[in-house]
Amino acid sequence: MLNRLWRWLLNNEALVLLLLLAVILRLPSLFEPYWYGDEGIYLVLGQAFNQGLIWYRDIHDNKPPLLYLLAAFTGTVFWFRLLLTVWFGATIVVFYRLMKRLLPQVPAAANLATLLLILLTTIFEGNIANAEIFFILPISAAVLLALGKKPAYLTIGFLFALAFLFKIPAAFDFLALLLWLIIWKKLAFKNLLLAGLSFALPIIGTIIYYADKGAMIPYVRSALLQNVGYLSSWEGSQNGLWIRLAVVSGFLVIFIPLAKKFKLSAAAGLAVIWFTWAMFGALLSERPYPHYLIQPAVPLTILLAFFVFGKRKLLKLVITAAVILAGLAYYQIRFWQYPIFGYYQNFIEFSLGKKSPDQYWNWFDPRVTQTYQLAKYIRTTTLPNEPIFIWGDEPYVYALSGRLPVGRYTVAYHVVDFNGFKETMTAWDKRQPKLVVVMTYETRPFPALSARLAADYALVTTLDQAKVYRRLNGATP
Repeated sequence: MLNRLWRWLLNNEALVLLLLLAVILRLPSLFEPYWYGDEGIYLVLGQAFNQGLIWYRDIHDNKPPLLYLLAAFTGTVFWFRLLLTVWFGATIVVFYRLMKRLLPQVPAAANLATLLLILLTTIFEGNIANAEIFFILPISAAVLLALGKKPAYLTIGFLFALAFLFKIPAAFDFLALLLWLIIWKKLAFKNLLLAGLSFALPIIGTIIYYADKGAMIPYVRSALLQNVGYLSSWEGSQNGLWIRLAVVSGFLVIFIPLAKKFKLSAAAGLAVIWFTWAMFGALLSERPYPHYLIQPAVPLTILLAFFVFGKRKLLKLVITAAVILAGLAYYQIRFWQYPIFGYYQNFIEFSLGKKSPDQYWNWFDPRVTQTYQLAKYIRTTTLPNEPIFIWGDEPYVYALSGRLPVGRYTVAYHVVDFNGFKETMTAWDKRQPKLVVVMTYETRPFPALSARLAADYALVTTLDQAKVYRRLNGATP
């Protein structure tokens, strides 16, 4: 057994070194505090699931359920990040095999593309447990299966359904693969139907599940329909979306006939079409979050490998044009930058004892120390089954304290965005929170909350920017 393992390691030395690099780059993520807002929401929903609540009906967020399921399974930031590290390791293995299939005649191409994928995902917030870093595994596995001699279309569709149930933009990667299969592989209608059905049935299955739980309407509205509005535009206009769709369509209308006429390889055609639609998916909402770019990072690394090792000038020209268009979109949206060098410098200084835990934590967000103090106070002054309420965008306090909010909303911006003021106060009347935390930075008005605090609560302490109110004994239980 040991001899076989040793031979495998020797035969796969490059892959092992790439996996080792990925683990090293992700090691600091296992020591991060509770600070990232969306990750806090995922963990709160996971906590709610473990306590028997039904997502979308009893507690709200606007993504499909698989990410919350992983959060429920892990329970803490550490285990969530450790799962992500293992998951990404599996992604590297699958992607490496995919590159071997795409460019079998150039062994170095798999090494280069995989290295670039590791680096790009690190730059694009890939150390944080967002949906994009999870869904590239089933997407890559599905594309790998599609390149086999006898593609398993049922499995391919199912894998894309899993990706979709992490986040909806994965559907554009599926569209890209189907388009390529139809044009380059003359996909039979029967196989197209198999792939489509195996994609649709798991999604329909989730709708049936939530219908059985009395939550179909909030599920469809929150996880599916609300995403249409959410993804339509950062600025509230769909003009940019239609312009980008026109650019993508025009680019492909030009590229596909050229590729067929000049006999570009099927693998090159796949990489170009995949990158084009993945980039469109990443730019759907015009939101500047770096982790959105993880989606097109996968086909981008494939394109770069073709650019470096390919010999066709036309292909190099097409890749250059695609990357320039993507770069213009990147500039126009002005994606935020992830402070990658500062991130590792902060961890190294902390590891060497040059920074205290508070200094290390507060590099991520000056409110982190407050978060831990507040969570500790809540744990020591309330029982696990007692609801609390936080007026502010501090979901990680719920996750760290092990308490759930009154009502469905974990952050103030959800209450405001979905006009959930009345719904929140209705839930409040059913289960009055023992503690209420009001963040001093929170300027969005909530008159009903102010009235309840004045009538039924007393200010008991202030922790940095958090004012903590306790329910008076005379308040209605």
